[in-house]
Amino acid sequence: MQNRWFVIAVLLAWSAPAHAGRSFFGWLYSTEVMSERRVELQTWVFEEDGKVGNTKQTSLWSAPLVGITDQLELALPIEMSSTGADMEAQTFALQRVGIEARYRLVPAEVNEEPVFVPLIRVAAKRDVIVRNDVRLEADLVGSYESGAVQVLADAGFTADLTPGNQHVEVHPGAGISVRVAEQLRLGAEAYAEFSFDGESWAVVGPDLSWTHHRFWVTGTFGIGVYQAQVAPRVMWGLAF
Repeated sequence: MQNRWFVIAVLLAWSAPAHAGRSFFGWLYSTEVMSERRVELQTWVFEEDGKVGNTKQTSLWSAPLVGITDQLELALPIEMSSTGADMEAQTFALQRVGIEARYRLVPAEVNEEPVFVPLIRVAAKRDVIVRNDVRLEADLVGSYESGAVQVLADAGFTADLTPGNQHVEVHPGAGISVRVAEQLRLGAEAYAEFSFDGESWAVVGPDLSWTHHRFWVTGTFGIGVYQAQVAPRVMWGLAF
């Protein structure tokens, strides 16, 4: 009897609506977070090709996302990358591990989402290869949604801190996403990374996002408009 009720509880939990921390954009952070006690496994795969020095980089980001409250989400990311100017010079390695928090400044409404949603994201990461390097990240994100259209802006910042050296970047971006079917969205976004002592680049490209129950996937193909060739990115998540 106890086993029967356990199975029923699991099935009910699986069938309940999930509030996923999904994103409709590839390079921009979302204003959605996991609802309390929900967990999502999220993975990103992305490339940055033809930047300064004609480097080619493929990266993998993976993390569990946990809803601490309905407004606060915690992530524990692991980052890996392969970098080099050509296939023979490519090196693949675990790059960073860290922790990040995303706080949605307005609560989710019971019947509908607020029109404007701001979110703050902060993260601290340790470089596995350069042991004394610590990366600090922050984003201020805002989304405005009206009907089938969502407009989002993301102002990001990163700082790599090592003894005697600091590398700072700003990551501005903006996008628009339109729901064209019940779970399908199309859009476009612009994203850039600017540094004061190194390479800077910018891309613009289309977005495609699809949600199916507890699974979602988003892809973007960034076309270089400044010191880059292409920067495609695919992300997906599975909520529990």
